[in-house]
Amino acid sequence: MQKLRIALGISLAIIAFWAAAFVFVLFFLDEGSIPDYTKDDGKVSIVATIYPLAWMASDLDPAATITTIVGPGLEPHDFSPTIDDVKKIHDAELLIVNGGVDSWINDSTLERNFPTIDVLAMLQYPEADPHVWLDPVLMQKIVESIGGQLELIDPKNADVIRQNVSKKIAVLQGIDDEYRASLASCQIPEIVSSHNAFGFLAKRYGFTVHGIAGFSPENEPSSSKLVELTDLIRSHHITTVFFEELASDALSKTLAIETGAKSDVLDAIESLASEESERLEYPGIMEKNLAKLKTAMVCTE
Repeated sequence: MQKLRIALGISLAIIAFWAAAFVFVLFFLDEGSIPDYTKDDGKVSIVATIYPLAWMASDLDPAATITTIVGPGLEPHDFSPTIDDVKKIHDAELLIVNGGVDSWINDSTLERNFPTIDVLAMLQYPEADPHVWLDPVLMQKIVESIGGQLELIDPKNADVIRQNVSKKIAVLQGIDDEYRASLASCQIPEIVSSHNAFGFLAKRYGFTVHGIAGFSPENEPSSSKLVELTDLIRSHHITTVFFEELASDALSKTLAIETGAKSDVLDAIESLASEESERLEYPGIMEKNLAKLKTAMVCTE
């Protein structure tokens, strides 16, 4: 009799367990809340704040999708992200920021559960001049860092990522080689530009750039600065005053007219400024810039 009561108790306990489980499924795991792992498309979401960072990450991981926050034709210095932009930044499995030109990225935006690469911090450069992407040697280090992070995020594609990193570094090394050869001997190794975007490029290849504005094109120069530049252009026989498509060309053209110099576009590649830029992409834009620098500084190979 005792054994019968024990068996009956065990049976009732089992029935009660499964009944509770059934009720839990009915009331707490409705159709909309049951995880649907089949919706996972296997993609790695990368978000870059500006175009050159997106280009560095492109074609590295075959499973990656890349979103650029500052789209074509937009100036990143005074950009304001939308709520949708902030959501994309927050949800990205890998976020790549410059740390300077995209200063609108704030601490609250970066409260994420996924890795972030700040290229200025990674390179241990101060934020005064954020235009590191114009130096193809520094770009190689950034590509290596992005590739290493992608290998951790997507280990099944690690071998392909390493191969693609090597290919992109070879492209950047080719740009560096061409710049070194083309700018090695220039009669007038000085230019004037609308703002101080080309410092890293100038330091790498041994010429001097005088910016009309500061590191942001929104900074207005003083009248004494303009007089100083006018005298400099004349006394140093500087041939060209450069401006950018995404910033005002008024001061550059005024200085050029005043001094008899030429004015021309030099692309800081902060974003894609035109359909031609979109077609050329970073390597093509750098090649176009090189041709203009060679002419402006009277360089011979």
